[in-house]
Amino acid sequence: MFTTNYGSFDGTSWENMFQVILKRKYMKEGYQRVMASPGDFGIEGYTKDGQTFQCYCPEMNEENKKLYERQRNKITTDINKLSINQKELSDILGGTKLKSWVLITPAMGHHDLLSHCNDKRDLVKSWNLPFIDNDSFQVLVHEGDDYALEIGEYFNQTGKKLSISPDAEETSAEKQIEWRDTQIDLVNNALTKNEIRVKSLQRKIDLKHGTNSLTNETIKHYLNGESILRIWQSTQPDNHQRFIELRASVEDELKERCLLTEVEPNLFVDEIKGYINERIKAAFPHLDESTLVRLKNYCISFWIISCPLYFETA
Repeated sequence: MFTTNYGSFDGTSWENMFQVILKRKYMKEGYQRVMASPGDFGIEGYTKDGQTFQCYCPEMNEENKKLYERQRNKITTDINKLSINQKELSDILGGTKLKSWVLITPAMGHHDLLSHCNDKRDLVKSWNLPFIDNDSFQVLVHEGDDYALEIGEYFNQTGKKLSISPDAEETSAEKQIEWRDTQIDLVNNALTKNEIRVKSLQRKIDLKHGTNSLTNETIKHYLNGESILRIWQSTQPDNHQRFIELRASVEDELKERCLLTEVEPNLFVDEIKGYINERIKAAFPHLDESTLVRLKNYCISFWIISCPLYFETA
C-alpha cells in the first residue's frame, strides 16, 4: 500500500476513489469512464471537452528516484497505447478531440517527470492522430493534493473512513528540535507541567530525564496535530472549523475542571484524554482510529503548551 496524507491506497482503491471524484467534478463536462476490460487503451476516463485521465498509485512508498522511474515508465507505456489503439479510441471518443492526457498520482517523484511529459506531448503530436487536438495537446501530472477538497468530500459523502497522516517533513526529529529551540515560552510551559506529572508518579524515575522525555512527546504530538489540521483544512474546511470550535468549547470546560479537581495529574490527564476522544469520535465518525488518536493527543499537548491544562503543585 502507498501511504498518503489521506490514507493508504493501492492501484484499485486509488482509481476507484478518483472515478467517483472525476464523475462529480466533471459532470457538466460529460465525464465518461473507460473500462479497462476488455482492452486497456491508456485512458481511464475523458470529458467531452477533451480532458483524459489515467490513475496511477505505486504499490508502496519508495525513495524519489524509484518513484520517478515508475511514473515515467507508466506514462511511456500508456501514452504509446494512444497510437497502438487509435482505431478503438477513435470509436470510443466519438469525435472528441483530446486536449490533455493527465496522470493522477499521489505525489510526483521528481521534477524531471515534467520534462518527460513534454517529450511525450511532442511525440503524440508527431503521430497526427485523428482524436488529438495538436494545437493544444498537453501531457500533465496531477498530484493528490491537487484534489484535496474533492478527496475530503469523497470520504465525507461515501461514509468511508478518512485517514489523515502528519507530513513527515513537518514533524521530523529535526523539526521537533528546531521547534523546541525557538518556542522557549511554550516549551517552558510544558516543562513545568510535565515535571509535576513526573513527580506525581508512584514509581520513581529520574526527574530531569523523565520531564524532558515527556516534553519531547508533548512537542511531537503537538506538531503531528498541527500538520494534520493543515491537511484537514485543505480537504474538509467545514469539518476543520468544527474541530477548532470543539477544541475551544472543551477548553472552556477544562479551565473549570482544573480548578476543582482533586485527582492527581496523570489520572486527570487520562480522564481528559478519554473525554476528548469521545467528543471527537462522536463529532467526526468518518475519521479512522489512527487519526482520532493523533487528534486526541494533539489536544492534550495543545492544552499543556498553551496553559488551559495546568496542575497545582503539592
